[in-house]
Amino acid sequence: MYKNDIFSGLSPEQEKAVRHKNGPMMVLAGPGSGKTFVITRRIAYMVTEHGIDPGSILVITFTKAAATEMEERFIQLCGESGSDVNFGTFHAVFLGILKECFHYNRSDILDDAEKRRYLKAVLGGYESVEDDENTIDELLSLFSRLKNDGLPPESYDASKGMTAPEDFTAIFNEYHSLLKAEHKIDFDDMVLDTYRLFKERPEILKAWQKRYRYILVDEFQDINPMQYKVVRMLAGTDANLFIVGDDDQSIYGFRSADPKIMLGFPKDYPQAQKVVLKENFRSTPPIVNAALALVGNNNSRFVKKLRAKRDGDRAVFVNGFEERSAEALAVCGLIEQAHAHMKYKDMALLFRTNNGAEYYSRALSGAGIPFYIKEKVGSIFSGDTAKDMLAILAFAHGDRSRKNFLRFMNKPMRYIRRASLTGETVDLNRLISSGGYKAAVNAQIKSLRFHLESIEDMPVYAALMYIRKGMGYEAWARSDAAAKGRDMQELMDEFEFICDSAKEHDAYGEWLESIDVYEKELRQSGKDKNRDAVQLMTMHGSKGLEYSMVVLPDVNEGYVPQKKAKEEAEIEEERRIFYVAMTRARDKLFIFYQKKSAGIKMIPSRFIKEAGLK
Repeated sequence: MYKNDIFSGLSPEQEKAVRHKNGPMMVLAGPGSGKTFVITRRIAYMVTEHGIDPGSILVITFTKAAATEMEERFIQLCGESGSDVNFGTFHAVFLGILKECFHYNRSDILDDAEKRRYLKAVLGGYESVEDDENTIDELLSLFSRLKNDGLPPESYDASKGMTAPEDFTAIFNEYHSLLKAEHKIDFDDMVLDTYRLFKERPEILKAWQKRYRYILVDEFQDINPMQYKVVRMLAGTDANLFIVGDDDQSIYGFRSADPKIMLGFPKDYPQAQKVVLKENFRSTPPIVNAALALVGNNNSRFVKKLRAKRDGDRAVFVNGFEERSAEALAVCGLIEQAHAHMKYKDMALLFRTNNGAEYYSRALSGAGIPFYIKEKVGSIFSGDTAKDMLAILAFAHGDRSRKNFLRFMNKPMRYIRRASLTGETVDLNRLISSGGYKAAVNAQIKSLRFHLESIEDMPVYAALMYIRKGMGYEAWARSDAAAKGRDMQELMDEFEFICDSAKEHDAYGEWLESIDVYEKELRQSGKDKNRDAVQLMTMHGSKGLEYSMVVLPDVNEGYVPQKKAKEEAEIEEERRIFYVAMTRARDKLFIFYQKKSAGIKMIPSRFIKEAGLK
């Protein structure tokens, strides 16, 4: 039983939300406004003050961690007497419903590797469709998007994909027929199949409506169309639907999350009460005000007047650097300075994509600063660009293996034939004399030999720059990237990362050892989240977290917002993503940008000006 005053410490807005009992209610809860506090107090109020059966209350979240945390906090309030309240993710709730009807269990749920294996088996029957990793990634993403939107495969937009419409529909149907035959299900099917079950079997829907009389949904802004349909069906005519979220933090468009669903809630439920939690208990006023100024530029949102509950002076700092290496040096210095009065784990570096985490993990490693990477990040040295450059250097330093030579011999095109390479090693002198090539190709091979001999004794940084410019590798890589539709700035970032990593290592062997150390640290970086280490993650991955000091590097146009964001709705989501990143900071927020990259002028993100910052 709850031992304390349920309303102790609540603001007037929080108390209004907690006291709500029947019918729909929408709680707009901005960053740091105590939404979990409100949800747990409301459940305690329902159970202890109104005698509502805990087993009739369903609390839905988007992650297992959030569901577990909320359940633990509620049990701390009410003790084991409240343990019958149902806390779970959307997928856990829907799986529970399907288990009773179709006898699914957790072993029937496909993980990512299994989905890929099933789809690859289907693609084997389509000669016109590649079964490479990129195609599989695209198809699975499209499958998920269509199912979350509740659309048939015939709605596939061929102009935005790599597969012909007739092939796409056939592959979609065959893939799902295969899953059905194997009694398998993926996460998106859980939602879709629950919806179909409720539509086709109204008596089953009625039974679940009777079981779950009160529904609370956390992070409602992240809901997708099919999830919303099922939730509305469960809520039924009683509509005891209590939603908590922040439309300004809707950042999962790639998962079909749509802020318009939350914006449309008052129209779907005209009788719904509305509460805005106006106080931010997390951040200082300068951080809150800058973030609000930024997101206020969006048109599709509920207008809110929020205020910081804490006191605080100037806490937002903006600075530009001549190039990325200078920015990274400043970030490392800032972290070391801050570490004098706070732990490393109280600091976070947030990036728009994982590419930023790759770059800064190397910078922190070089500075001897421990780091933890929340999301899985692969080493940039395992990418094709780095492998090609490493192969050239290895060949120049005596590793004349055929495998090395094949990586770079025609980058740029030199018309060297694979068939002319005999044995496990390559001798360029012998290739010139006995390769059977015309004079023009022999001249190309002689030029390659000259380049390789030239870089053998160079300091490693100079050798890498020579490979890029002198050997024409960068020009070839640009052309290849353009042909494949790859982002050119991403390619240039790779070149910058690889070359910068060699600046402090004149000797080739010493540089290779530093790569080994870095990759070992990278593999270890995600294994112990409790150690004292600077937190590196994407802006998406930071949602729901908070840190004393937050650093946002690379805040340039083309990164934030991303270059591919063209439509107004896409720009608004990019703005919301940056808003989320800014509001992770409690005490200090640093926003950094670059003035140049690879000699090209860079522009600070428009979001800096929109936030009223200079």
